[in-house]
Amino acid sequence: MQTDESNILKQYRHIVDESNIVSKSDLQGTITYANEKFVETSGYPLEELLGRPHSILRNPDTPSVFFKELWDTIQAKKIWRGILKNVRKDGTIYVVDACIYPILSKDGDILEYISIRHDITELRELNAKVQNLLEYGNSQQYIARSKLQSGIVNEFEPKKCKVIYHPSDILSGDFYSIFKRKDGSTFIYLLDGQGHGVSPALTVFATSATIKEMITGKQNLKKICKKIFPIIRSFLGELEQLSYTMILINPKSTKLSYVSGGMYPFKVKFVDNTIYRVKANNLPFMNFSKTPKPSKLNITKWNSMMIHSDGVVEHSYKDQKQFQPKEIIENPALIDSITNSLNDYKFSDDFTLIHLKNVT
Repeated sequence: MQTDESNILKQYRHIVDESNIVSKSDLQGTITYANEKFVETSGYPLEELLGRPHSILRNPDTPSVFFKELWDTIQAKKIWRGILKNVRKDGTIYVVDACIYPILSKDGDILEYISIRHDITELRELNAKVQNLLEYGNSQQYIARSKLQSGIVNEFEPKKCKVIYHPSDILSGDFYSIFKRKDGSTFIYLLDGQGHGVSPALTVFATSATIKEMITGKQNLKKICKKIFPIIRSFLGELEQLSYTMILINPKSTKLSYVSGGMYPFKVKFVDNTIYRVKANNLPFMNFSKTPKPSKLNITKWNSMMIHSDGVVEHSYKDQKQFQPKEIIENPALIDSITNSLNDYKFSDDFTLIHLKNVT
């Protein structure tokens, strides 16, 4: 029976020695045993370790209070656990995850200490590299977000046009701009790229850049679409789709022109407080889609207009009455309230809302 127990204990010791850095020390911290992994990791030959204090491995940058806490713990017959920076014989640093166990006699007196360590140097270095990459990636994403948002144009003063633009991620799949054209007309667009992250953000940014190049002059919406959408088609991926609303308001006309695909209805409020929901008149745009065809809407005596992305509707389902589009267009004062409370909510989608007043 004793032979079996002795054999099992030898196997246990072999397993521990094979997978860990193991050492023993007396009550003063003098090394009395060091396994092969200890020798290999420290760079000291065994004969230079035995009879020497563990402090020969101490990193001079580690404060003395750290080791006082360690000794206070193990002398109180408790197990000490922590991370130690050690110095190899060649002067290089290595980091270990250590446990130091006091070994007690039958009477409860401390006989010796056993230390079991794991070399985590490579793991720490890898974690540091990953953290640096994450920080670099985040900084680049914020730079990209700033560049993307710098492309947004709103040529109206807040008295006439209020906008809520709240991306759910660092990069937004929503993009908009509001232009005053030389002929006195107003051109508004809101784009919503499919999905979140880099790909839809780049798609809407490229689309926005294309639109800005094409809306100068006095072209009507039909001509603008014929110029814009063939170019947009060329950089859409095979499974990528773009939802959009584009509106052209000419002050000399009683009608506005619009194209809309894949978007929730935009809303027009008239002076008699009636609200007209303008549904999409085209499909979302894909790389095989035909050029969208504009429609016209009579806006005689219109008071205000509101365009929004699907993030507004999705958030309004969460028992938040102030986010419901109908409530907002009926009571535009809610826009300021929403703007001031945006950080109180968690958005799963980009939230964009444009409210334009007719102050002519």
